[in-house]
Amino acid sequence: MLNKEKNFFKEKNFFEAIGNITQKLNLYAGGDFVIYTFSNHRRSEKIHLFSQEKLKKDSLKKLVCDILRSSKIENFEFLTDFTDLIHMKVENFSIYFIYYPYRIYKEIDIVEIKDKKLKTGIKSFSVEDSICVKINVFVNSQDKREIIESALDILFGIEKANLPKDELAKIYEYKYSITFYEIINDIKEKIKEISENEITFENLGIEPIQKITKKELTYSLQRYFT
Repeated sequence: MLNKEKNFFKEKNFFEAIGNITQKLNLYAGGDFVIYTFSNHRRSEKIHLFSQEKLKKDSLKKLVCDILRSSKIENFEFLTDFTDLIHMKVENFSIYFIYYPYRIYKEIDIVEIKDKKLKTGIKSFSVEDSICVKINVFVNSQDKREIIESALDILFGIEKANLPKDELAKIYEYKYSITFYEIINDIKEKIKEISENEITFENLGIEPIQKITKKELTYSLQRYFT
C-alpha cells in the first residue's frame, strides 16, 4: 500500500510539473500523449511539447530544471540538443521539445489523466490537432514501430473525436496549407505496407490497451481513408 501511494504522488508530481512547464514556457502537449490521455489505447512513455516560437535552449533548460527540482524530481537528463528539437529523459518518460511553426486548430487543457485520476493542467493541442501531427509522422517515418504506433494513434484519435474524413481534411489544410488529398495516396500506401508485412505488435514491443489486431487496424484505416 505504501509503495502504491508513493508511486501515485511521484506520478502526481511529474504530471503537475509537465503542466507547469507547458504553462510557463507557452508549450503545447500534442500527438500520441494527448490521444492516449483521452483514449487510453496503448502504453506510451513519450511526451511531445510543441513551441510556436524558436526554442531558446538555455532559458528553456534552466526553467525546466528549476520546475522539475521544485517538484522533487531529480532523475532527469538532457540527451540531445538540436536547433529545433531538444530531447530529455525524466523518470521513465522521454520528453521532446519541438519547434512547431504551424497553426493550432484548437487548444485545450488536460485537466485530468483519467486512468491515473491525476489532475495536471497540461496545456495541449486538441485531439484533432494531434491526429494531424500523427498523420505526418505516419507518412514520413521509416521506423516500423513508429509507423504502427502512429496508425493506432490515428485510428483511436479519429474514433474518440468522432471525426469525419471531410472534417479532418479541412483541419489538416487549415494547419499546414496543404490540400489533404495531396497526401491521401501516401497514407494509403503506408496502410498497405503495414497490412502486407509480417511484423506484429509483439515483435515491435507495442502494447495496445484497447483490444485490436493488426488486421483490424489496417482494415479500419483502409475503410476510413477510402
